[in-house]
Amino acid sequence: MRRLIVFLVLVINLVGCQSPPPDLTPDAKLAFQATRVVMVLDVLRDGAIAANEQVPPLLTTNDTRNVVLWHKTSVQTIRAVPSGWKPAVMAGLYALTCDARVLVPTASQPCVPQLPEPAVRQLTPYVGLVSVILAEVK
Repeated sequence: MRRLIVFLVLVINLVGCQSPPPDLTPDAKLAFQATRVVMVLDVLRDGAIAANEQVPPLLTTNDTRNVVLWHKTSVQTIRAVPSGWKPAVMAGLYALTCDARVLVPTASQPCVPQLPEPAVRQLTPYVGLVSVILAEVK
């Protein structure tokens, strides 16, 4: 647990609170922000994989697979739509976890996460980190 906390603090310092250098072109600024987001998405994916590797596993293999597939789809979306990926990534993470920090649902129906509640609880710190970085992206 201590290693996880140290790792999260290091990642927040490396990934968070970075603004693009002032002399970048608009396309380069988009790429800079996208790279920051991909790095933090990698942390979420790696956290799920690490939780699955624990003895006993904190996440099931199926739940880990769902997170990895979400990550893959999100990265593909970021690469395919450089200027408009944010809503799709946020919607995907919301569908995965139903975490209100990511996206407030527009529908009146309650959200049903793709992951079970214990898995969502395990991933909550990582989802919080992703939500902070996504909020910084303009």
